[in-house]
Amino acid sequence: MDARLFPYSPERDVYRLLGISPRAGYPEIVAACRRMARAMHPDRNRSPRATEEMQVVNAVRSLLTDRVARAEYDAARMRFARRRLPAPAVQAVVAPPARRMAASRTAASRMVERPTVSGLQQMARAVMSALVVWFSTLLAGRCSRCQAVLDTGDRYCGECGQQVTTALLRAPVDWERVRP
Repeated sequence: MDARLFPYSPERDVYRLLGISPRAGYPEIVAACRRMARAMHPDRNRSPRATEEMQVVNAVRSLLTDRVARAEYDAARMRFARRRLPAPAVQAVVAPPARRMAASRTAASRMVERPTVSGLQQMARAVMSALVVWFSTLLAGRCSRCQAVLDTGDRYCGECGQQVTTALLRAPVDWERVRP
């Protein structure tokens, strides 16, 4: 394994250098390395760095054709991607499509089957506020003709003038006695 290729950085990405996919097989890797070797060979390339460039091509070929070294390189590449990208972006790059689809179905079913704690809290607040409004209308009373809200001491409806029946005449509620 060549130390020039580690630690991983996008500038030294061997797959990008060869122009192949990270899932490329052995024949594709060998063909890409031969293509690069023909272009970088010191006999064809008159650059003062031709020998050094050819050594890099040989190091890349030995790295990608050795299964253990390639696995180490791919692990370093994924560690770099996890540090640089937010979690959903890494999962989109790393996870195969079938696993992504299964995970999204599972997550969607969890969301439908049971709401989150915050969702339950919101639902409880809504129910409680509806109950408070409902109880306040019961305590206040309503006119049987126009459904206007009546105070506890009213004998006549302020909207329509109808006389309030005795059932709606109540004494004021002593809230200090009701609360624990």
